[in-house]
Amino acid sequence: MTKKFRFHLAGLTCSHCAMKIEEKMGSYPFVESSVMNFIAQELTITLKDESKAGELLQIVQKTVDKIEDGITVSEEDDSPSAFAVSAKDSLKHRFHLAGLTCSHCAMKIEEKMGSYPFVESSVMNFIAQELTITLKDESKAGELLQIVQKTVDKIEDGITVSETDGNSPEVIAVMEGTACGCGHHHHHTQECSCEHHHHEGESCSCGHEHIHSHEGRGQNIPSKEKKTFHKNGFLLTTLIVSAVLMVIGMFVEQQWLRVIVYGAAALLSGYKIYWTGIKSIIRLRFDENLLVFIAVVAAFCVGEYPEAALVSLLFRAGNFLEDVAVSRSRKEIESVTKIRPDDANLIVPDGSQKKVDARALAIGDKIAIRPGEKVPVDCMVYEGHSTVDTSVVTGESLPVDVEAGSKLLSGMVNLSGLVLCTVENVFEKSTASRIIQLVQESAAQKGNTERFISRFAKVYTPIIILCAILVAFLPPLLWSQPLETWVMRSLVFLVASCPCALVISVPLSFFAGIGSASKNGVLVKGGKFMEILSHAKNVVFDKTGTLTTGKLKVSRIVPMEGCTQQDVLHMAAVAESYSNHPIAQSIVAQAGDLSGASSENYQELAGMGIRVTVDGKDVLCGAKRLMDHYSIPVKETDANIYVAVDGKLIGTITVSDQLREDSASAISALRKLGVEKTVMLTGDNEKTAAKIAKECGVDEHYSSLMPADKVEHLKQIKQQGGATLFVGDGINDAPVLAIADAGVAMGLGTDAAIEAADVVLMSDKPSALVRAVEIAKHAMRIVKFNIAFALIIKIGVLALGVFG
Repeated sequence: MTKKFRFHLAGLTCSHCAMKIEEKMGSYPFVESSVMNFIAQELTITLKDESKAGELLQIVQKTVDKIEDGITVSEEDDSPSAFAVSAKDSLKHRFHLAGLTCSHCAMKIEEKMGSYPFVESSVMNFIAQELTITLKDESKAGELLQIVQKTVDKIEDGITVSETDGNSPEVIAVMEGTACGCGHHHHHTQECSCEHHHHEGESCSCGHEHIHSHEGRGQNIPSKEKKTFHKNGFLLTTLIVSAVLMVIGMFVEQQWLRVIVYGAAALLSGYKIYWTGIKSIIRLRFDENLLVFIAVVAAFCVGEYPEAALVSLLFRAGNFLEDVAVSRSRKEIESVTKIRPDDANLIVPDGSQKKVDARALAIGDKIAIRPGEKVPVDCMVYEGHSTVDTSVVTGESLPVDVEAGSKLLSGMVNLSGLVLCTVENVFEKSTASRIIQLVQESAAQKGNTERFISRFAKVYTPIIILCAILVAFLPPLLWSQPLETWVMRSLVFLVASCPCALVISVPLSFFAGIGSASKNGVLVKGGKFMEILSHAKNVVFDKTGTLTTGKLKVSRIVPMEGCTQQDVLHMAAVAESYSNHPIAQSIVAQAGDLSGASSENYQELAGMGIRVTVDGKDVLCGAKRLMDHYSIPVKETDANIYVAVDGKLIGTITVSDQLREDSASAISALRKLGVEKTVMLTGDNEKTAAKIAKECGVDEHYSSLMPADKVEHLKQIKQQGGATLFVGDGINDAPVLAIADAGVAMGLGTDAAIEAADVVLMSDKPSALVRAVEIAKHAMRIVKFNIAFALIIKIGVLALGVFG
């Protein structure tokens, strides 16, 4: 009887060593299979029997020690890595709440679902309209969708709950849909799309079907963009018409006509507020909608018609601006899924290739990855060789050569040759999917801080209502004052008590700051992040594309005795002129015009370099292992390229990423603005990282990091206290951008980083961050002044309203 054991290899940072560990463990006679997940630092061993189970941990540790020092092996029931699949995944259910626009309601839904005895945790991501429920056991799994829908209906009407798979925006279950025969899916149609199908077109029987076609997926889903456009267009029209009516009312003299005009303006702009306020009364829920409703009614009662319409218009306009901002954020989060391809080239038994949905791939399937295509799932190359851009996952600035036996992770990009691979992980559990999951979960960890008015109104609204009642009836009861006079004063008190002046002044100040920032090439996605920018204490940078240019350039040429730098560069450029490798292209670009050179017998040696005849001379150009292959003695250096002519080394070339011109000055300026610590996190090797860190002057640096490692490092920095910014530009930075107090993306970086960020620098210069912090500090000074001013005026008006 076989049994699986999982081990966590802490300190494993070498992918080559990981492959050797997997091979060595798999070679033992008592081992059925050995599978290494390098990203998760996890080794899964399946034994043929349990005779070696008791000593397996020691065997793994000894094997690892022989291959690589400094790795600690521990047996795990659940992987500690963010990329590993834990046993609790089956208890975690995600629901999309279409129509959820009220942050206060979102908080109520989260609290109510978390109060059920069968629920382990309840986390609401208001921006993504996603509720994540973790159950204590599966006893309520079958009816959880109905429970969530009923709970939501009691708190807010008009929200449709649907279950999602957590890795894509596709809905796998919708309330009131029709279940398929397996009992695990609910659809609005009769079609089943079970996850484990194995033959195209078979009906659902909860077996293991394998669908290689998902044609028509999502065709019945309404266009969210179209709905949002019509909704916002209608709301904007009502606000404009309401404003026009208010202007007209200023020139109307007849009292009855003024009531009609201002009443129409108030009703047109605030009908939704009034309806929500009435529901708040019914449900005994004290919020800003109830306060505004009472204030408008009170204003009409005391004859202050313009004030009633103005309160309604300004409050609704504020809601509209927030809805637009939230809608954009939701769209940005959804677009992160672009880091992985939806399709794959499946190699069928007759050797031909068939375009299939990447979700349909199973472990062991054969796929082809062509030049320019993204890797759809984690896989291993069994034929072909190529150069791969791994920066999307590792942050490594230099492309990597791959051949048979090399592992590829989903999201990487194939740059040159065709490679044939064997699938090692299904779509949902591959690296790109896990990165997307990290973004989604990190966004939820941020929480959705309730607006100041929502928190304030919880206490403020009932207190104000109580005070108004006391103002109306206490003086007549205790001191025999005229009831009519004090009722009127209480209504004036209610009108004056509406916190609109205070609440509107704050977002308007932020909007002014955001507008100023945008004119300076800085896009800030909300006042919350403007505030974080203003008092940031820790700034964490990615290296490639952020502090450095992200573009390879010849940085050093070392000629041997008797040769010149131009000789070395010329020979290398002619040899590399037919290659599309990024290093080759940078050398050719540095050399310039090569029209007078002639070459023949071009031969590309996979993973080593190029051999070619130039002007009758035998030229070798490539890595040190190319020199070793032809027995040319060379010393180990940090150079990328070695050039030999007729069996003799003539020089070396170093190609590297370059530090941006203003990186060092930007870090120095940030310190002067109050930043206490600067840190650099990178997937690059330690030698390169240390060099860049020294040149730009950061306080700390950490190298050879995977996306999950960056997340953990950032969490540790945040625990030390102070607001923390993360600045990056790569897809692999998206999870870290999402979990930072404020994520800052370089505007010329990848779309996924920009979408996951809270602040976008439209320039690729780090000095733009300095300008953003300066603008944020100025905006916060204005906000604080406005708050103080509004509070003083409010207190004064309330006192005058009560005492006349």
